[in-house]
Amino acid sequence: MTRAVPFTSIWFGFVLWLLVGGALLAGASWLLYHDFLFADHGKPIDGTVDRKFMRETQGKHGPVYTPCLDYEFQVGQMTAHCESTVQNGTYESVTEGDPLPIIYLPEKITDNRINLPAENQRVQLITFGLVTASLVVFVGGLFILRYYLRQNKINRYLLSNGLSCQGLVSEVKFNLVGKAQTKQYYLVFTFRDNQGRERTGTTWPLKRGEENLWKESSPVQVYFDPNNSERFTVDLHPMQR
Repeated sequence: MTRAVPFTSIWFGFVLWLLVGGALLAGASWLLYHDFLFADHGKPIDGTVDRKFMRETQGKHGPVYTPCLDYEFQVGQMTAHCESTVQNGTYESVTEGDPLPIIYLPEKITDNRINLPAENQRVQLITFGLVTASLVVFVGGLFILRYYLRQNKINRYLLSNGLSCQGLVSEVKFNLVGKAQTKQYYLVFTFRDNQGRERTGTTWPLKRGEENLWKESSPVQVYFDPNNSERFTVDLHPMQR
């Protein structure tokens, strides 16, 4: 069975794409900018581990424990007291009172990082992940947007220039979607093209409650391409059921 070419409102998806893509891009840009600042202006210094502890948060399947360090370091007359989550290896390798290599920005000493290979690698992985995710969302969003714009263009062309005929609903079916197994209804219908061939198609998902407006043998208006009757759309609204 071939699915009818739908007309899709892209504005909600477009806005969602801008919001999600913008948030990911902003996060990636912020991390890249900070990586540049630390690489170009960061000053190394030795701090001291004040406390090591496991932070408990409630996860989906029970408590989740995250290793953390409280540490301090002094620059001139200023002392910075900081807290950071760390890798398990870093947590296991230090004890309270141990020296801890730090890198900080002279303009704002509270903007600092633990300067250990494992911690630097974690920051790089987070940065790489956010940059990759923003690129995937941006490029994927462009392809999806292009696809729906093309579908909408075909839909408008078929409604304006396609051959019109009356099809008949053969079934009102549904798919179960999501964790809640919600019923998503659609129509199965048949029509005959300009060569007398019978075609079977399905509609896009119906809006909630619209399934009650249709039954077997209900008429449905079909518009198909005279040069390729496998490309068609339907107009579900003006017909009287």
